[in-house]
Order: sequence, then C-alpha cells, then structure tokens
Amino acid sequence: MLSLSYNVVQAVRCVYESGVADPPHSQGAQKVAHSQRKIVWETAGVGLSWKKTGKAAATVLTSKKPGLARYMGWGEQGGKELLKRSTLMNYFNFDNMTYSSVYGQGPLDEREPLYHSEPFWLELNGLPNYKSQVATFVDNYSQICVDFCVNHGGEINVGTRFGPLQYFVFAGDSVAEIIQLYSSIIGRSRLKPRYVLGHHQGCYGYDTRNKVLKAGHGYVNRDIPLDGIHIDVDLQDDYRTFTIDSERRFSRPKEMFDELRALGIKSCTNITPVINLNPSDTYTTLQEGRENGHFIMDKRFDDGNSVVPVHKVEYICYEGGVKLLIDPVNEKGQFPGAEYDFTKYYNNPKEAYRGGVGYGGTLGAPGHYPNLNNANTRKWWGEQYKYLFDQGLEFIWQDMTTPAIAKEYGDMKGLPFRLMVESDCWSGKDDSPEQMKPAIEIWSLYSYNLHKATYEGLNKLEKRKNKRNFIIGRGSYAGANKWAGLWTGDNASTWDHLHISVSQVLALGTSGNEIVGTDVGGFMPAGGFDTSSGGRWAEPELLIRWYCAYSMLPWFRNHYHGKRGMKLFQEPWAFTDHFNSNPSGVHEKERYLWLSVEPICRYYVKLRYSLLQLLYDAMFEHQFNGLPIARSLVITDSEDLSLLGEQDWVLDNEYMVRNDLLVCPVMHQQSVAGGHRSIYLPQPDGWYKFNLRIDDGTLRHDGVPLEKRIPGGSKFEADAHIASEPAFLPNITPMFVREGMDFFRSDNSDLILTRISIIL
Repeated sequence: MLSLSYNVVQAVRCVYESGVADPPHSQGAQKVAHSQRKIVWETAGVGLSWKKTGKAAATVLTSKKPGLARYMGWGEQGGKELLKRSTLMNYFNFDNMTYSSVYGQGPLDEREPLYHSEPFWLELNGLPNYKSQVATFVDNYSQICVDFCVNHGGEINVGTRFGPLQYFVFAGDSVAEIIQLYSSIIGRSRLKPRYVLGHHQGCYGYDTRNKVLKAGHGYVNRDIPLDGIHIDVDLQDDYRTFTIDSERRFSRPKEMFDELRALGIKSCTNITPVINLNPSDTYTTLQEGRENGHFIMDKRFDDGNSVVPVHKVEYICYEGGVKLLIDPVNEKGQFPGAEYDFTKYYNNPKEAYRGGVGYGGTLGAPGHYPNLNNANTRKWWGEQYKYLFDQGLEFIWQDMTTPAIAKEYGDMKGLPFRLMVESDCWSGKDDSPEQMKPAIEIWSLYSYNLHKATYEGLNKLEKRKNKRNFIIGRGSYAGANKWAGLWTGDNASTWDHLHISVSQVLALGTSGNEIVGTDVGGFMPAGGFDTSSGGRWAEPELLIRWYCAYSMLPWFRNHYHGKRGMKLFQEPWAFTDHFNSNPSGVHEKERYLWLSVEPICRYYVKLRYSLLQLLYDAMFEHQFNGLPIARSLVITDSEDLSLLGEQDWVLDNEYMVRNDLLVCPVMHQQSVAGGHRSIYLPQPDGWYKFNLRIDDGTLRHDGVPLEKRIPGGSKFEADAHIASEPAFLPNITPMFVREGMDFFRSDNSDLILTRISIIL
C-alpha cells in the first residue's frame, strides 16, 4: 500500500512502469507527518496491476475514496454536474460531433470521449473538519479510463492503455492552492489580447466575401458589439490549408479584412492540420512538405512477427452508438479525389500517409499530415502562416486537431492506430532516445504539438513580433492552454447541450484553462444533419438563455453550421429580420420570443463590454495564481460548507467572475418554472443585486441606487422570465455583487472607465 499523509505532500509524481518486478505497492511504503497524521490518499486492494499484450501493457492503479468526499474537475467531460460521487470517464481525443458517437446517449452521458483530454480531478471534503484538498493528474497521451466508484464502491480505478502510468497527487489547504500548484506544473496561459474577451461570431457557411461583410456590418448597424469574425475553411482555395480563394469567392481579401478592421472587427480563419494532396502549381506548402520530408510517412506497426496484411486491415469507428469496422481497401472517401489504391500505399515508408478531412457530404479533400511531433516540421508549419497574416488576418482558429480524418482513412476518425509516428522523444523516461511509436500510444501528443507549432510560429512572423498572438483551438491535452484557448467542439442547439455548457467551463477552469467556452447557440441543428422536420435555426428562447448564461464567461462566440440544408442563421439580429419577413410563419405564442432575441442579446453583450475590465483583470491575475476567470463557488467561497452539501445544486448553474460578481443564469425552458429560478447566495458575506440598467436605450452613466442588502446564506426565487421591456432586461439573468467589492465598468460609447465600489 502507498499512502500520502496530510502536511507532508504538495505534489508527488509516481511513475509506474508495467512489468517492474516489485511494484511500489508491494513495499508497503507510507509517508508520515507526525503522531496525529491523517492519510489524504492511499491505494486500495492490490494497488497496482497490469496486463501485457504483445509489446504493450495496460496498467491500473486502485486508490481509496473517502466516504464523504465529493469530486470536481475532469476537464471537458466534467459538464453534466460539477460535483460527482461516481462516474465513468474515457479520455481519448475524438471528433465526437454532438457528443453522442460512442454510446449514442447524447451530452449527458459522461462516458463519451470528447475532443480534449484533461485527466485532472479534485477531491473535496475527503477529511471533514480539515483544510485539506487533494487532486490527481494522470499524465499519459494514450487512452485513460477512470472507473470512479461505479463497479467497485469506495474505489477509484485509473487505467492507462499504453505506456507508463504517471500519476500526480497534489495536496493543499484550499481548491485555489491546488489550482495554483497544478497550473505551475503544466504551465499557465500567456496573457491574451483584450479583444479575446469580446463577442465573436463564426459560421461554417460564410463562404463568400459578401456574406462575411454582411455579418460584420449587420452587427454594427444593429448596435451589437463584435470583436471577432471567424471564417471557416470556406475561405480556402479548394480546401488548401493556408490559402485564400482570391480568384472567385474572396476577391481582394486584404481589402475585406481592412474593411472589417475599420468596423472594429478582427478576422481569423480555420486552420486544419492537413495539406491537400491534389496537385497545384501555386500550392507551395504541398511542394515544400514533400521535398523536405515534413509529412507523416505510411509505415505501420510491426508486432515482432509481421505487419497486419493489407487485406486484413480494418479501421474502427463509432456513429450513433454503433461500432463500425471499415475496410479501407474497398471503402472510398466521399469527396472528389479521395479514390486511390490503398494496397499501393499501405506500409510503404517511402510514401506519405494519405488521409483526408470530410467537412460534410462531398465537402473536403484528400491530404497528407504534417509530422508535428518533429521540431523541424513544427518550425516549417509556423512559417506557413505568413501569407494569411500579410493579408490582414489577426488570429487563428485551430480546428480538427486530433487530427480529425474521414473514417475511411483511419481509426476513430483519426490517424490509423498502427501508423508509426515520431514520439517527440517522449516515452515516460527523461533519458529515452527519440523513437517511433504507433499513433495510438501517443494519441493526444499530435494536437498538443499542433497548437505549440502555431503559437511559436506566429510569434516569429515579422508582422506579429512583439504582439500578443491568440489561437482558439478545439481539442488537445493538458498544458495546451499555454498555447491556445479552448472551445469544446461541435455541440448542438439543444437544452441538454446548454445544460452542460456552464459546468464544462467551470470544470476546465479548475485545471488551468483560462479562455474556454462552447459554441453559443449550438453549432449543429438540434436534429443533426436531418433538418427535414425543423431545426433550421436555434430556438429563440434557447439562444436568449445561451447568450445570457455566457455573457460573463471567458470565451463568447456564437458559432453555427450554415451550409446548404443546415441552419439559415444564428446572428441575434437575424431573428428580427426573419420574423419581419415572415410573421405569419411564427406561432402567435412564440412571436414575443422572436422579437426578444435581438434586444436581450444586445443588452447582455453591452453589459459584458461595460465590465470587460473585470474580465481582463481576472485574465491578468491568472498569470500569477493560475485561477480561472469564471470560478466555481467552491473556489471563491470555501468557507460555505453547505456548497458541498444541501446547496450543491447551485454549482452547476451559478458562477463567480473573479471573486465578486455572481452570475445566476436560467438554464431551463420557460415552460419548466415560468421563467423563475432558485438563487442561493454564499455565506458569510452580504450581497447586493447588480442593477446596472437600460432606461433610455443605453447603459446608465450614473448607476442607480443599491437595493436592500441580502445576507449570505439566503435562498429565494427570482423572476427571470423573458421580456424585452428595457426596465426588465437586467432581471432575465440575475446577478449579484459581494459586499466590499471594487471594480471598474466602462461606457460602451467611449470606453471611459468608471470605478464601482461597494465598501461598507
């Protein structure tokens, strides 16, 4: 048994190598603080076990769960409920559209592997009456599975499928102290530019210059602030990464970016780690990649006997809860140019591996994949951004990061599991020589190095030197926050996706992710690709609630699938236009909702901008303490023990900005509770209703008198129904400020800061 004692350990790194003759558990090792010691972590049963299969071995470590302990964190999978007693987790980067591919149950099923792997969790109340919190981080780039008291009560079983089990245990007096310690090990986020905290709009379907400019001017004309516009792969010349289709759909791109910049809007585009292999005389990225050996070659794993024969190769994938076995010899890609002789290229180390990204239907192209686990290739990759930034691009949207590959070309919509890739000198040992490994063994390392290569490349561009560069990335591995912000992948316009979205941000924040968020409004239609029975837009009520919930969360981007046959619009002002053009097509009982979208979203976007200094101060503070911008109440109000007991229900739907602004969004349909929601205010501090208002169409310059002080520990019902009357808008999302707070707000018209103090 291995145990760690209170007041002895801050961070302990345990490396368990499969096959060791005398594993640590057999030594009966313990660490003792003093005669009054308290064990904060210890193994259970046999402690450590493993199973070898050929050259590989799976390792499992079993530890005890204290009876009264609650747990939070878990990264992207932490969203169903912030505090957990038991769960199953599966960490394996996967292009899991709408979070339903493997088990088919949707976003409330925590077993689903998602885009990002962050195997970190915090134990709360493990030692009642002691200021002791414990956290765990499992450092392994392959698949990690956690059985958290589901099949074995009182036990936490953590398994790694390949490689050594590197298991970090942290202990501290508070959640904030644990976050500081953990973030100091994996690295903290760099200070981002201020515009990152603004309001952003993206669409897969802004496929012409006119559509992009219409969106930008639409926000300006309707007086809704917008800092960034995100153009998908539509910008490219025939899906050639790092290009612009300047001959047809995006003529005079520099002029377009300049026009947007004059409106106060910065531009970015989608960069996917694939290089279109269809020949082009002008595509220098493809030519350089081939000539200088920057692509992953098609060498397959040999288990010591032989490589799997070509006619026995099967790729595995899941769709809608159904396991698929795909024959790459006979299955061809869906997009033009995808057909090729698999038998000719398979296990041919002189040929670059051929894959391809499918962007829906026949959209996409076959391609090669940069060898980003190689430092020279990372340098070359970073240099490829020069043309885009010379044209006026200002930040990057890193997508399909796994890398995501059409299911006909690899396993789990990624690289073939047995494809050999460079390991970037990682094997779990500091002195290990560089070596090749099957892709599955270091699965999430690729996306980590993708973000790293882009970030370092932007910093070296002449046009971007000495500037704070920014990347918003889809999925990676713990520590990638040093290079990029994180959005949580392709969600959908459903109430279930809204339900988990706030908790996802709070869960990821506990593990050092500072800029993080979901696609506001949902990316996919509620019914997925089938819009025959509706779903051509997000429900107006859903979009309103999503905007309100995210009005003070770090990453605030409205993003949707707007290609043919999918959504028609999702910009708030477009709901007004659609209703005005077709009022008879909207049910009478829903008309007020359609007409409420624009004014409510405008109010909460403007409110965000008036408080941007608060968000920025929290972002700056992160550099020193690792704390997130939006914080769970267990971070800011640790003295209130009821948050781990009878009031734990608020942790999924209330959050704090820094330490003083409490946001209480409504996360359910109005039909559930008539637009009301329960509020709990943490104790022991007093609180005041946050009542900046719109009276004459603009935020008040002089503020309004405070309402009556509300003591901490109060629980009450708030009327937060949807209504577009200016005087009621602040009530749609209840907010409260802590007694003694002090921060700045700005006037949206001139960005003059005004100090707000409540010091009693």
